[in-house]
Amino acid sequence: MARLPFRKEGQLSIGELQDQMNLMFSRLWHGGLSTGPFDGQDWAPAIDIQDLPEQYVVTAEVPGLKVEDIEVTYCGTALTLAGRKGGEAAGTTKEGWLCRERRFGKFSRSITLPHAVNADGVTATCRNGVLHVVLPKKEPVRAGVVKITVEE
Repeated sequence: MARLPFRKEGQLSIGELQDQMNLMFSRLWHGGLSTGPFDGQDWAPAIDIQDLPEQYVVTAEVPGLKVEDIEVTYCGTALTLAGRKGGEAAGTTKEGWLCRERRFGKFSRSITLPHAVNADGVTATCRNGVLHVVLPKKEPVRAGVVKITVEE
């Protein structure tokens, strides 16, 4: 059964409208479909981001990629997933194809996390075309009053 983008009953809040628009644009740009010419990429993997009490977990669908084809970097509060999906169908010719939905080429996705993480504890695994990145959260800095001596 098809899911309607907006509920029929009652008023639609601005927040709900924004959520639906964000979902629509996310599917358009990064739903595994062609993303060009919007961001210059041929494709981008779909991702899920979990905010758990002790860590963030990012899961990305990367079917057909080998571990050596994936690069995961973290800087500041940004996690970047990049890679290249090649294959026998990577050419641009349209001859002989009845249907062509699979995407190939380079991709890069940057995700800004709400808070810094313990960069030394970040781990990434890739099994069966699914990439899991676990980013442990840093301990929050405790605010306190510190008496500072003023010298002459």
